[in-house]
Amino acid sequence: MRKNSVLLVIIAMALTLAGCGGESSDASDSAGGTDDALVFTYDGTEIALDADAEGIISALGEPKNYTEEPSCAFEGLDKTYYYGGFYMTTYPSDNGDRVYSIWFADDSVQTADGIKIGDSQEKVEECYGADSASGESAYTLTSGEGRLTVIVEDGAVSSVSYELIVD
Repeated sequence: MRKNSVLLVIIAMALTLAGCGGESSDASDSAGGTDDALVFTYDGTEIALDADAEGIISALGEPKNYTEEPSCAFEGLDKTYYYGGFYMTTYPSDNGDRVYSIWFADDSVQTADGIKIGDSQEKVEECYGADSASGESAYTLTSGEGRLTVIVEDGAVSSVSYELIVD
């Protein structure tokens, strides 16, 4: 359990710092997908990357936790909302806050394709194909300006995250 907690902290930090000069993985390492695969739905609320966050936050209700910090990639504050099974991070834009990333905290949530933390590597490969692997443990699905990454450790999904690809 401690290993999973440490992994979640590392993923949270990586997603938060991704706009600080980190490079995106090469699209040639990623399998193409549909935009629907990059839309996360929670309690009937669709959460798309780069969507206006105000309506989504209103629909989701009061988060269990909320943090904010100065953005290193944009002018204003990056905000992180925790809703129990997942975290959602927003970034500031001229049109209000927008969805930047979503990452799963536990197995109570799943992708549109039914992938959740704890699922087998075989299930991931059945959904996304073995060719979506970028390395031994990461499966990446890229579509438009977004990316879904599934990390597998010891044959089981340990992390699921959606991230907006920004230049």
